[in-house]
This record gives sequence, structure tokens and C-alpha cells, in this order.
Amino acid sequence: MSKMKALEEIFFDMYPDGFDDEEMKSIEKKHKLDKLSKMSQVMFTKEAFENQDILANFTKIINASTLVSRFEKPAFKNFVGSITQDEKVRLEKALFEYIHGDEELGFNEMVFVMQPYKVAKWPILTVLKAYLNLDGDIFIKPTTVKMILGYFEADFKYTSKPNYDFYKTYRAFINDIKSQASPGVKPNNPAFSGFLMMTIGK
Repeated sequence: MSKMKALEEIFFDMYPDGFDDEEMKSIEKKHKLDKLSKMSQVMFTKEAFENQDILANFTKIINASTLVSRFEKPAFKNFVGSITQDEKVRLEKALFEYIHGDEELGFNEMVFVMQPYKVAKWPILTVLKAYLNLDGDIFIKPTTVKMILGYFEADFKYTSKPNYDFYKTYRAFINDIKSQASPGVKPNNPAFSGFLMMTIGK
């Protein structure tokens, strides 16, 4: 709690109105969180998996995201364009499980299909769920995650190779420390991670 309060003091010194500050609103507008969340909610319903090109939808979300690196976007687009039909079907099924079914199975299947093409990166794997559930899920950006874990002296370590155990553990960790933070620093999980990123090390 003392570590969290120290960060909150830094944040409110910089932005007295918190995320209602005009500068913060401008940053939030640039990231289009609400827009991309609503798009994702429509593009990845159970019905959408039956009658839409899910991988095209996934690529659209990744390309529109400000959270994903500009270097990772073309790599993922090329990956979707180059995999076999069997791999596309397997990846679509993995996405369905990840969102609507057995989350762990879906996550592991996504990694399995993407790994040989070197696109199984944390941001690619976590950005969609982060938009689908702004208040409960998390986006994993390696540099930010390592900074947060170090500051709070977490009892587990970041793993560069994506795995479900870390994903689940880090999500629980973020939601736990978020529950102890003031309302003004946590309008949603991406914003809360942004608050931590801006204040740690100040």
C-alpha cells in the first residue's frame, strides 16, 4: 500500500484531476480504448466465429491498436497471409477457446501455431482479451511488466516465452494491486497499467 500511495502522489501532482485531466483525456483518445473494445465485442461473438473471417478481424484489431508495436503488426499480417488452411482453422479454434471456452487450452494452442513463425509475442497474444474485458483482463508489454514486478517486489518473475501460468498469475497480481488503488487511477486495466508505467521511476 505504501508503494501504491507513493505512485498516486506522483500521479496526482502531475494530473490533479487524474484521468479527467485534459492531457490524460487526450492520451486516452489517442489510444481509442472504448472504440476498440466495442469493435472487439462485435467482431468476436460466438456467432461471428460462424460467419465472419475471424483472422481478418484479429488482424484489424492488431493493426488499429496503439498498444502493439509497429514492428509486430506487419509480421503478424504476413503470418496470417502465409499459413496453411489447416493452421488457419486451428488458430481460429484456438481463439474461440481463448475467448469463449477453455482459456488455457486456447492460449496454448495460439502459442503452438504462432511459435514456428516467431509471432507468438506477449502483446499479440494478450491485446484482444484486454480490449474484450477492459476491467478484468490485461495487456502484457514486456518492458512495462518487468518494471511493475520489480517495483512491487513480486514473488514471481517475468518470462519472455509466453506461457499461460505467467499470464494467469500476472493478471491476478494486477487485479489485486488495482483493488487497493484509489478510484482516480484505475478507470480500466490498460489505464491503470499506464498510470503505473508513468509513475514508477519518477
